Amino acid sequence: MANFDLSKYIPVHSRITSFYEKYPDGRIVTELVSLNEDSGFVCIKASAFRSRDDAEPSATGHAFEVRGQGYVNNTSFIENGETSSIGRALANLGFAIENGIASREEMQKVNRMTAQAAQNGGSSAQPRPQDLSPPQSQQSQVARAAHNNVFLQHPEERHS
Repeated sequence: MANFDLSKYIPVHSRITSFYEKYPDGRIVTELVSLNEDSGFVCIKASAFRSRDDAEPSATGHAFEVRGQGYVNNTSFIENGETSSIGRALANLGFAIENGIASREEMQKVNRMTAQAAQNGGSSAQPRPQDLSPPQSQQSQVARAAHNNVFLQHPEERHS
């Protein structure tokens, strides 16, 4: 395991709460940038808008995960990537950066990757660059297009 104190890193949900307290009309939009179903690599982009009327985001953040790296990523690697990308976007907007940009979830990822590398004899078992291309199947493209429409709003302001 890596040698750092997780309690010094802020969880993403705290950044989200602070964002909506400061920008009650704000919005956070996530986008699936890349998903390789064979290697399990996913890259997510989050965009933070101070107002729902803003045409351009005030800040963005990216994160990646790999399916199977750690217990939770066996089933929830996309969700973990989304959470981390939101945390980075909000950090880039200045939320809870006193101890750095990384969130607690990102540092937990470091722990997972370090532990996996130790189990693999020092190899991190990340996908090779040629494995990172987006999916090509029609079903994957439909899933990707559907995911691109996912966004977070204040619970009271969600519309059906």
